[in-house]
Amino acid sequence: MPEPQQAPPLTTPVLLIAFNRIAPTRQVFNAIRAARPTKLYLACDGPRNPEEALRCEEVRALAREVDWPCELHTRFNERNLGLRKGVSSAIAWFFEHEPEGIVLEDDTLPVPTFFRFCQELLERYRHDERVWVIMGNNLMDDWPGGTDGSYYYSAHGYGAPWGWASWRRTWSHYDVDMGQWPALKQSPLLKDFFLDRREEEDVHSMFDYVHCGRMNSWSYQLDITRVMNHGLNILPAVNLIRNIGFGADGTHTVDLSDPRNKDTARDIVFPLQHPRFMMLDARRDRAYFRRFIGSTPSYRFKRSLKALLGGPDGALLKSLSSIKAKLGGR
Repeated sequence: MPEPQQAPPLTTPVLLIAFNRIAPTRQVFNAIRAARPTKLYLACDGPRNPEEALRCEEVRALAREVDWPCELHTRFNERNLGLRKGVSSAIAWFFEHEPEGIVLEDDTLPVPTFFRFCQELLERYRHDERVWVIMGNNLMDDWPGGTDGSYYYSAHGYGAPWGWASWRRTWSHYDVDMGQWPALKQSPLLKDFFLDRREEEDVHSMFDYVHCGRMNSWSYQLDITRVMNHGLNILPAVNLIRNIGFGADGTHTVDLSDPRNKDTARDIVFPLQHPRFMMLDARRDRAYFRRFIGSTPSYRFKRSLKALLGGPDGALLKSLSSIKAKLGGR
């Protein structure tokens, strides 16, 4: 029996973004420690109140546990920037110093081969500006349609990058405020991008929520740059990331019954088999969107009803809101 292939050293820089949850952060840190990257960046947001300061310090103390040959960089915020600005500014700091790298948050637990997967594809697509992001998570690795290789190309995923890698060239397009969204929304070119009407309506709704500040997110802003530049994400044929952040402490992952709360992460086989064709897998994208990203039927019904009534700024809904306020919110 042949000897198992030795994994190459992890020379790709890794960024770990954390806050105040020591238990999941330690799990992710231990996965990074096992991979032994030659460069590690640790970014932690500041506490929101004095009581939270101790929990933040516990997380920051992980920097003292780097016990392998490693160039360590830390960015510990004194004040709290929140999810949107805290995460995006940490990634910007990372790519100011590195032309490419791997990004993990404190609840995205990778399997060992995630790091090698990212490193090999970062090198392969380094100068191919069609490729936007190398994703680690694939919740639909039970796809019956098969995959022509160890990974496939996607353009219709939104949010939830649970472990990913990319380049400074991609991040340079990022705008946390989504300043170009209003113009893009009105452009006839955008309509031709979507696979179906459901995706178009849901994405408009998601981007509107993020743009106006009603959704506290940093990642949809990266999605919009991919859409504007007709970029492609790479998704592994198997899931390489387990989200261990579902529960009361999560921000967007509070519901344990969420269909994305799946323990399917497993290692990928090397050598990687590269797809023969660099083409979007639109059928798989459509199925993935409907299973894990798009809105529920009840939400779509409510949204349609609001539209029929003139939208949230329509006279009828404003009158109903006014009556409700006068009744004390009952």
